Amino acid sequence: MPEEIRMPAPDRDKMLELARRWRESRKSARVFAQEQGTTPWVLYYWRQRLTTHDRPVRRRRSRGVHLAPVHVVGHGEGSGELEILLVGGDRVRLSAAVSLETLRQVVHVLRARC
Repeated sequence: MPEEIRMPAPDRDKMLELARRWRESRKSARVFAQEQGTTPWVLYYWRQRLTTHDRPVRRRRSRGVHLAPVHVVGHGEGSGELEILLVGGDRVRLSAAVSLETLRQVVHVLRARC
Protein backbone atom coordinates (compact mmCIF):
# COMPACT_ATOMS: atom_id res chain seq x y z
CA MET A 1 0.00 0.00 0.00
CA PRO A 2 1.50 3.37 -0.97
CA GLU A 3 2.56 5.70 1.77
CA GLU A 4 0.35 8.76 2.17
CA ILE A 5 2.03 12.01 1.18
CA ARG A 6 0.99 15.14 3.01
CA MET A 7 2.22 18.60 2.31
CA PRO A 8 2.11 21.07 5.18
CA ALA A 9 -0.29 23.93 4.69
CA PRO A 10 1.45 27.26 4.20
CA ASP A 11 1.26 29.81 6.99
CA ARG A 12 -1.33 32.28 5.72
CA ASP A 13 0.21 35.32 7.39
CA LYS A 14 3.69 34.52 6.07
CA MET A 15 2.37 34.03 2.55
CA LEU A 16 0.39 37.26 2.65
CA GLU A 17 3.53 39.04 3.84
CA LEU A 18 5.47 37.45 0.95
CA ALA A 19 2.85 38.81 -1.49
CA ARG A 20 3.13 42.26 0.10
CA ARG A 21 6.92 42.24 -0.22
CA TRP A 22 6.65 41.16 -3.88
CA ARG A 23 4.17 43.97 -4.58
CA GLU A 24 6.46 46.52 -2.93
CA SER A 25 9.58 45.20 -4.69
CA ARG A 26 8.16 46.00 -8.14
CA LYS A 27 10.08 42.97 -9.47
CA SER A 28 8.63 40.47 -11.88
CA ALA A 29 7.03 37.39 -10.40
CA ARG A 30 9.69 35.17 -11.97
CA VAL A 31 12.63 37.13 -10.51
CA PHE A 32 11.09 37.59 -7.05
CA ALA A 33 9.97 33.95 -6.86
CA GLN A 34 13.43 32.73 -7.81
CA GLU A 35 14.99 34.90 -5.09
CA GLN A 36 12.53 33.53 -2.53
CA GLY A 37 12.77 29.89 -3.58
CA THR A 38 9.20 29.58 -4.75
CA THR A 39 7.27 29.70 -8.02
CA PRO A 40 5.55 32.64 -9.70
CA TRP A 41 2.23 30.80 -9.42
CA VAL A 42 2.51 30.81 -5.64
CA LEU A 43 2.99 34.59 -5.78
CA TYR A 44 0.00 35.02 -8.10
CA TYR A 45 -2.17 32.91 -5.81
CA TRP A 46 -1.24 34.82 -2.66
CA ARG A 47 -1.43 38.18 -4.43
CA GLN A 48 -5.07 37.39 -5.16
CA ARG A 49 -5.67 36.44 -1.51
CA LEU A 50 -3.90 39.62 -0.41
CA THR A 51 -6.15 41.71 -2.64
CA THR A 52 -9.29 40.21 -1.12
CA HIS A 53 -7.72 40.28 2.37
CA ASP A 54 -6.94 44.02 2.20
CA ARG A 55 -10.29 44.96 0.71
CA PRO A 56 -12.80 46.25 3.29
CA VAL A 57 -15.66 43.88 3.98
CA ARG A 58 -18.94 45.10 2.52
CA ARG A 59 -22.03 44.13 4.37
CA ARG A 60 -24.96 43.06 2.30
CA ARG A 61 -28.19 44.84 2.80
CA SER A 62 -30.83 42.66 4.27
CA ARG A 63 -33.72 42.06 1.94
CA GLY A 64 -35.78 40.69 4.76
CA VAL A 65 -38.65 42.18 6.65
CA HIS A 66 -38.47 45.81 7.70
CA LEU A 67 -40.00 46.21 11.12
CA ALA A 68 -42.28 49.08 12.00
CA PRO A 69 -43.49 50.43 15.34
CA VAL A 70 -46.37 48.48 16.85
CA HIS A 71 -49.24 49.91 18.87
CA VAL A 72 -51.50 47.49 20.74
CA VAL A 73 -55.03 48.85 20.90
CA GLY A 74 -58.12 47.24 22.42
CA HIS A 75 -56.39 44.08 23.57
CA GLY A 76 -58.97 43.20 26.22
CA GLU A 77 -61.25 40.18 26.07
CA GLY A 78 -64.04 42.27 24.56
CA SER A 79 -61.99 42.95 21.45
CA GLY A 80 -63.12 40.67 18.65
CA GLU A 81 -60.52 41.45 16.00
CA LEU A 82 -56.84 41.86 15.37
CA GLU A 83 -55.74 44.71 13.14
CA ILE A 84 -52.34 44.93 11.46
CA LEU A 85 -51.46 48.38 10.14
CA LEU A 86 -48.82 48.18 7.43
CA VAL A 87 -46.18 50.85 6.87
CA GLY A 88 -47.83 51.89 3.60
CA GLY A 89 -51.08 52.60 5.44
CA ASP A 90 -52.91 49.40 4.47
CA ARG A 91 -54.80 47.59 7.23
CA VAL A 92 -55.38 43.88 7.66
CA ARG A 93 -58.17 42.86 10.05
CA LEU A 94 -58.46 39.34 11.42
CA SER A 95 -60.64 37.73 14.02
CA ALA A 96 -58.95 37.66 17.42
CA ALA A 97 -59.78 33.95 17.46
CA VAL A 98 -57.69 33.34 14.33
CA SER A 99 -55.56 30.22 14.52
CA LEU A 100 -51.81 30.60 14.87
CA GLU A 101 -51.31 28.79 11.55
CA THR A 102 -53.62 31.20 9.71
CA LEU A 103 -51.81 34.17 11.26
CA ARG A 104 -48.48 32.68 10.13
CA GLN A 105 -49.81 32.34 6.58
CA VAL A 106 -51.02 35.95 6.56
CA VAL A 107 -47.67 37.21 7.81
CA HIS A 108 -45.89 35.07 5.20
CA VAL A 109 -47.98 36.60 2.42
CA LEU A 110 -47.37 40.12 3.75
CA ARG A 111 -43.62 39.51 3.79
CA ALA A 112 -43.56 38.28 0.20
CA ARG A 113 -42.89 40.79 -2.52
CA CYS A 114 -45.79 41.38 -4.84
